[in-house]
Amino acid sequence: MTPKIYIILLNWNGYSDTLECLESLKKINYPNFEVVVVDNNSSGDDVKIIQEKFGDFVKEIIVTENNLGFSGGNNLGIDFALQDGADFILLLNNDTIVEPDFLGKLLDSFNKNENVGITAPQINYFDNPKIVWTVGGKISKLRGSGFAYCDKSEKEIDKNEKVVTFASGCSLLIKREVFEKVGLFDEEFFLYVEDTDFCYRSLKAGYKIIVSPTSKIYHKVGSSTSEDLKQIPLYYTTRNRLHFARKNFYGFHFITTIYIFTAMLNKTIFWLLKGKSENIVVVKQAFLDYLKGKMGKINSEEFMVNG
Repeated sequence: MTPKIYIILLNWNGYSDTLECLESLKKINYPNFEVVVVDNNSSGDDVKIIQEKFGDFVKEIIVTENNLGFSGGNNLGIDFALQDGADFILLLNNDTIVEPDFLGKLLDSFNKNENVGITAPQINYFDNPKIVWTVGGKISKLRGSGFAYCDKSEKEIDKNEKVVTFASGCSLLIKREVFEKVGLFDEEFFLYVEDTDFCYRSLKAGYKIIVSPTSKIYHKVGSSTSEDLKQIPLYYTTRNRLHFARKNFYGFHFITTIYIFTAMLNKTIFWLLKGKSENIVVVKQAFLDYLKGKMGKINSEEFMVNG
């Protein structure tokens, strides 16, 4: 019997992307999967629209009372899938389009290799489908994060599977036992770097992470963060890189902190020249919150007040 795979889509005010993603999922050729949509407290009629268009295709639509971020929202979907008997769980950004055979090829990587806990596809740009966004990457202890950018032509990519230390949370196929052994996503991150943390914890538990370039999806890079919240990624990535280093590399994390502080100091000069002083305010707040131990979701309006 083929393993049961649950696909988790996280939606936040992005029903048009979610509908396109679901439409592509309807065409996949893997025979045994279910789709769970977690609506992260959207402000519009997203749930109603998704229900009307794909109510017969989606097994469950979970609606949160608050925006729980990437980590908290996905954790709700993961918990549902585990309780419902999932053998594998695929985390998939709602702003992606998948190839019909991508899921079966991801599963094949588990069958061909030992001690694999996570597999990930090659991810191309949706707007420029011949250019590869990522084929996995590595965790940098010094920089306090995982890095997986590629930006190479499709023709330049080696199509052999490879073992990596980091794969983007944009698309991860994760074996059930990994969650049972290492737990779910750390909700203190809220948004960004939680995928790095999960990959690192999985590696420490003895699991391999494999990227399969023959499995392919397309990502609308950047569409998951709304246009009026441009500083949100800067805040969370800065704060969360510091937190990730302190959590996982205690002692060495002082060096990581100095490195990130120096890098941001250099960027400050550029931002001042470009008239982007709001970025300086955001980075300052990220460092202050990290030092205070203030994690989880923050009120983005604080940036406007403090600025």
